[in-house]
Parts: sequence; structure tokens; C-alpha cells
Amino acid sequence: MAAPRAVSANDAKILDMVFNPEGTMLPDKETELMLNSEPQQIEPDQLKQLKQLESEGVMLAENDMLEEATQKFTEAIKLCPTYASAYNNRAQAYRIQNKTKEALEDLDMAIQHGNGQPTILKQAYTQRGVIKKLSGDKDGAQLDFERGARYGNPVAKAVAVQDNPISQLCGAMVMEMLHKEITGSS
Repeated sequence: MAAPRAVSANDAKILDMVFNPEGTMLPDKETELMLNSEPQQIEPDQLKQLKQLESEGVMLAENDMLEEATQKFTEAIKLCPTYASAYNNRAQAYRIQNKTKEALEDLDMAIQHGNGQPTILKQAYTQRGVIKKLSGDKDGAQLDFERGARYGNPVAKAVAVQDNPISQLCGAMVMEMLHKEITGSS
């Protein structure tokens, strides 16, 4: 068996990227801007009303009353057209009903109005990534999963790492090198 060799600092960085690829998902400039933006300020009374409508919508959706749930989310959107959470929830209801076009439109609106709200953004990007992946848009899905991961969605992070072609290639190369090192073949 070959004698152990020291790994250079550069090689250690590369190996860290291969075995810990999610650590490389640092926020890009657009993500930093969205995170550092102030969320929309909503009057407390109106926010209470919006949250009540959303809560009712979620309960209806959980009871498979998707049309009624969609109506509740739509009421919230009419009350406050920039309330990102209602768009995100209505998109989920649309997605369950296989209304892909409507779901994508609502997710775009949730992202547009979700500045400064990582919880909304991580869900919206991840949902949009799922829809794009199922629609065959691998590149668009990958970008959305990466953004969802940057906002802290663990599912988006796992999918982004798993589907990243560079990560897949590096992983295969490292496994081949380790196999050669262990077996002593060249």
C-alpha cells in the first residue's frame, strides 16, 4: 500500500467543496439585497386580518377544500396586493390543483414582494424550483433551488447539491481517486 501523502491547502479546499458542497452556497448579490431589504410595513390591524384569512385558508386546504382555500388567499391578496405570504400560500393551493401557470404567477409575485422575508422567499423559490423541475426546466429549477437553499430551505439545499453537475462530477472523480488509492492501482 502506498505511503500516506500530505494534502495541500488548495486540495483540502477542493475536497471540502466536494464533501461539503452546501457550504459553497454563499448568497449572491441579488439574494443579499433581498435579505437586507426592509419587509413591507403593514398596519397591525390589517396584518391581523390578513393572518386570519390565511389561517382560514390553510385550514381549508388541510381539509382538501382547495377552491375555498384559494378564495381565502385571494381575499387576503385583494386586501393587500403586496402581501407576499398570501401569494405563496395560494400558489401552493394552485400547485396541488395542478394549476401550474397560476402557481408560477403567484410564486413570482411572492418573490417580488418578499424582500426582507427569508421565510417567504425560501418557500417561494423552492416551490418554483419543484414546478420547474417537473416541467423539464432543469436549469431554471437549479437556480431556484440554489436560491431557496441560500434563504435556508433544507430541501432546496439537498436538491441543489444533488443536482449540481459540478458537484456530481467532482464527487465521481474523488470516489475514483479514493478507490485507486485504497486498491493501490494507478
